[in-house]
This record gives sequence, structure tokens and C-alpha cells, in this order.
Amino acid sequence: MRICVHSNRGIRGEETPCAFYLGGRRLHINEILQRWQDATHHYYEITVDDGRRFVLSYEPGLRSWELAAVFAPEMRKPKPKPAAQPAPRKFFFHFRKPRVAKVP
Repeated sequence: MRICVHSNRGIRGEETPCAFYLGGRRLHINEILQRWQDATHHYYEITVDDGRRFVLSYEPGLRSWELAAVFAPEMRKPKPKPAAQPAPRKFFFHFRKPRVAKVP
């Protein structure tokens, strides 16, 4: 899927992504985790603010960017709920004397 990417040129002239648009929203790139290249493309594995990871592909000959992969954020385990304390048990309940109502 082709996407619009804002990038900066590095010291050697290579394009480095800094933000991109996805679904009408601008996503700022927090960190570039990995970068690699093959004969025709440069690839960047990046993270955004909400924890999602993306792989962006750049083709220098055409100066075009594509979204190559999307990864969900790391699953967080829910915090354990504290165990509810049961009501204190009443012992010797059966051995009580029954109450007798007084007649006036």
C-alpha cells in the first residue's frame, strides 16, 4: 500500500522517515528499530506513539514509500484483581439460646 511519508536526508543522502500518514492521521515515528536493504528497496522497522510497529519500504529509483507490514503493540497482561475477603464466619451459631419475646 502506497503511503505519504515525511523524511529527512541523512549525511550520506539516504532518506530517513520521520512521520507518515495512515488513514488520514499523521503518525510520528518514535524510533527506527532496524533498517536493511535489498537490490531495489530500503526497509525501515519503526515504532509509533501507541506502540504499534510498522515496516516501511522505500524505492529510491521511484522515490516512493510503501507500507510493507503492521504489527500490533505488545500485549500487556491485565493486573491481577485482589481477592475479595470473605465475611468473617460466625461460630457456635447453632448453640445460641432462642430469644423469647416478653409478654406485657
